[in-house]
Amino acid sequence: MSYFSEELNKVILSYLTRFETKRSSILPILHAIQDEKDWISNEDIEALEKEHGLSMVDVREVMTFYTMYRQAPPKPYRFEVCKSISCWLMGANDTIKALREEVEKSIKEGKELPFEIHAVECLGQCGYAPSTLINKDRHNYVTPEKALSLMKEYAGKPLPKAAVNCANQLKQTSR
Repeated sequence: MSYFSEELNKVILSYLTRFETKRSSILPILHAIQDEKDWISNEDIEALEKEHGLSMVDVREVMTFYTMYRQAPPKPYRFEVCKSISCWLMGANDTIKALREEVEKSIKEGKELPFEIHAVECLGQCGYAPSTLINKDRHNYVTPEKALSLMKEYAGKPLPKAAVNCANQLKQTSR
């Protein structure tokens, strides 16, 4: 029996046959794993080698080079704010500061928000600065006020499927 779900295994196999070399399929495979599980564990990397012949060294090289791959269980929502020049000029630093202050305030009050706040390089939305990405949802012209409004909106939503899968997986491994 495969370590991965049947559906994920089919996706992995489709990528392995789509590219000229197995190594070329690492990026989309890691995206598929993260889409299902919300992060990529050491066990996932080991299973890629055992079940699909992908070198653990090659997979770890990709994992550590790109910041988009999570190597630890994340919060349900990853709030990324572009800090490149266009967004910076349009106030991204103020947006980042407001978000981080809101998280810190909540922690001091004993509440934990379902957000990770990250300042990231270009999101490719320079004409709509400052731009943010919440998981895979793009938001443009994000002022500090709009960012806090988005936080409230997302905090009230049902958790993403991958976050639920991640929480369930963590519960099972802690038993």
